[in-house]
Amino acid sequence: MLRLTLAQMRTSAGRLAAAGIAIVLGTAFVAVTLLASATLEQTTHNAVTAQLADADLVVNDSTWSLDADELDRIRRADGVAAADPTSSFSVEVDAGGRTEWLNVGAVAGDPRLSPAVYTQGSAPAAPGEMSLGVGIAERLAVQPGDAVEVTWESWVPDAEDPEDGVWAPHAQTVRITGLIEENSGLAYGSPNAYVPADEFARWEGTTYPDDAAATWSSILIALEDGADVEATRAVIAAELAPDSSAEVLTVAEQAERKTAEITGNEVTFVVLPLGFAAVALAVAALVIANTFQVLVAQRTRSLALLRCVGATKEQVRSTVLIEAIVVGLASSIAGLVLGTVLMAVGLAVLAGLNLDVPLDRTLHLNALSVLAPIAVGTVVTVLAALVPARMATRVAPLAALRPVEGEHTRGAGRIRMAFALVLVAGGVGLLVLAVAIAGGLGGLATDGALLLALGVGVLGGLSAVLGLLIGTVFVVPALIRLAGRVLSRWVPGRIATANAVRNPRRTGATASALFIGVALVTMMSTGAAAAKDSLGDALATQYPVDVSISVGGPEVALDAAQVNVVTETDGVSASILGSVAPVTLGIDGSQEWVQAQAVDPDDLTAVLRDPGVAAGLADDTIVMPRLYAEWYDLADGDRVSVTAENGSEVELTARVTELGGVDPMVTPAAFAALGLPFVENTMAVRLADDVDAVEVIGEIQSALTDLSATTDAPTASVAGAAVERAAYTSVVDTLLAVVLGMLAVSVVIALVGVANTLSLSVLERRRESALLRAMGLTRGQLRGMLAVEGVLIAGAGAALGIVAGLGFGWAGTAVILSTVGEVTLAVPWRDIAMVALVAVLAGLGASVLPARTAVRTPPVAALAMD
Repeated sequence: MLRLTLAQMRTSAGRLAAAGIAIVLGTAFVAVTLLASATLEQTTHNAVTAQLADADLVVNDSTWSLDADELDRIRRADGVAAADPTSSFSVEVDAGGRTEWLNVGAVAGDPRLSPAVYTQGSAPAAPGEMSLGVGIAERLAVQPGDAVEVTWESWVPDAEDPEDGVWAPHAQTVRITGLIEENSGLAYGSPNAYVPADEFARWEGTTYPDDAAATWSSILIALEDGADVEATRAVIAAELAPDSSAEVLTVAEQAERKTAEITGNEVTFVVLPLGFAAVALAVAALVIANTFQVLVAQRTRSLALLRCVGATKEQVRSTVLIEAIVVGLASSIAGLVLGTVLMAVGLAVLAGLNLDVPLDRTLHLNALSVLAPIAVGTVVTVLAALVPARMATRVAPLAALRPVEGEHTRGAGRIRMAFALVLVAGGVGLLVLAVAIAGGLGGLATDGALLLALGVGVLGGLSAVLGLLIGTVFVVPALIRLAGRVLSRWVPGRIATANAVRNPRRTGATASALFIGVALVTMMSTGAAAAKDSLGDALATQYPVDVSISVGGPEVALDAAQVNVVTETDGVSASILGSVAPVTLGIDGSQEWVQAQAVDPDDLTAVLRDPGVAAGLADDTIVMPRLYAEWYDLADGDRVSVTAENGSEVELTARVTELGGVDPMVTPAAFAALGLPFVENTMAVRLADDVDAVEVIGEIQSALTDLSATTDAPTASVAGAAVERAAYTSVVDTLLAVVLGMLAVSVVIALVGVANTLSLSVLERRRESALLRAMGLTRGQLRGMLAVEGVLIAGAGAALGIVAGLGFGWAGTAVILSTVGEVTLAVPWRDIAMVALVAVLAGLGASVLPARTAVRTPPVAALAMD
């Protein structure tokens, strides 16, 4: 039977090609999805751990209580090769009159703990040496070998009373030894200059990193060659103080923690790639199954002929399964190769783009990404062939050899309809329950609680999808009949509508492939758009000001020229001036030294991304960040005493908001009551929504640096929260770009499925088509009839997919982003319009070859066929 099967495959090469194309595209879809998921995961990992270098372990303590004694014990632990704390502070650099503030860090004792990537020169190794970021060196017009003047302040404790002291100024000339890559957006605010560790300690005013008074929030650890990570981790954990709140994490775990700061939970980016891959596998499976069923249905008569010449049912079944194995295996291998090539080309193209995040450009080929597409393509093809093979063997040979003309096939019964309704209703109910569970989590969500909500949501989604797939036999013909009313006055349109619903099962199965593909694209586009908006709202609250510009010292004001150059920068839409001064807050008996900012409430609306963070600001109130409410159990309406350095004190009413950071906000009148002058030493800037934040902030910094060379203006420090906000949303943008790429694959797969159905329809109705031609239907009308039929089937599948995708996208977003804050549901109108347009074009394109076959067959010859 193998020889006979291979001979049949050669004679049916054209039909097998159509099935092979669907399998190739389906497995390529799976391969690209798995590779893209790995790339997305690694890119996120790279972005959020950009400052971890090649460390093996990280010790984190949110209370900043890691001290020199613990650092020493960690360094002496078995398996540890090196350990360095992370620390930085600000210094002012002057190069020929051009000045700029920057964050300086200490050169790591082990290269594996250094995040600095040198593009020119080398790391500083001796006192009086420094490395700079490439952008800073360009603005200061310096190169390796040039000298710059560095000034800074450090705390000098009083000899008799260590609790007291002064901030003393210092200055030193240093030589630039090398240039390093700029920080990525997610590492904004980390060191962009380095000096040797001993120099760093002297500048900071400590004996870094051995100062008994020094404390840090994290320590990076590099292990000895061959050391077991988990065993060393346990040893380090045992070396920490018994009451320490520090945790010893792997780099992967630290990446999850950093990701949690973006998404609100550590497991989000673990679930997203897995869910995306699972949906992609379902799409590929459905398309392959549907296409192969059509192929076997086309060969029913030839299989029946084998029965007539003596072949048994088992032999006929084996020919179908052998054919499925050969086609599935060969096409799956081709699909794997195609998907891998497409991913490699895509990464090569992205490598040439200037991205804000460190995109991983490695092709992550592993056992899963190689074997999964081949296994899915082959197994699903064989499974898809089982039912048609069984149907072919159950048909009597003589009955199967009769002329095959299109019949009005009975759609489905009430039991099927009831079953579909139950599944859809149950699925929707589970989705609502998942959203309700996630909505009750708030900021106290745990990984287990979120996974429970995700599990309920996935179960509900699968139930709803299964119900819709079962119900397509009812819904799709109904949608086609509804659309067909518009074409009722056009004869080819009426015939096309009747033909499209003649076989509801086949029409529903064909539309199901497009339904799943469109639902996937719409769901991901909706989820990405909603995630982008929701994350944007959350980040707007955490980082309400796009750009902050300040000068050192509460008595130093921004120069008018500095204000003008900032406001005139392209991309700046609004700005206001404020005043910052040190004060002490008395909260429930505790004293907290902070930098209070005084701003006019009427001006704030123009620059704040979220005006709610300043709600309630008045002359007798103080807006307190949410952080203080958590630290001191501070409630809205509590009284807070504010004391200036001159001893003046006022009591204000606290207005606790979602304001990020640690600087409270008051009005100029409050400063006046404290005897503090309103010195315009800070500036808040809002950028236009359609600009590149990184580029505009760079232009602002360059303009201020250039100004410092020609005026006596004080050195201004630029902090760009907009960069972090843009970097956080770039991961969502990357996911959205992947989805739009998948749209093209889904459309091509759908086109093949619709074309196969129309081809079978043409074969079944060849005598009918010939009769229509004999009665006066022109070739153009026949082509139009098939084109309308293709558009109706594709349009019905797309419409159902868009509605389902919107619902699934909203539900998924509400669950996954429940810990971020209020979820904003968005409708990606552009993507939906693109999907609808592509569906129409797919239906038209799918009708081309079947129509060509139909019009090229002479009516007399077609009527004479048996």
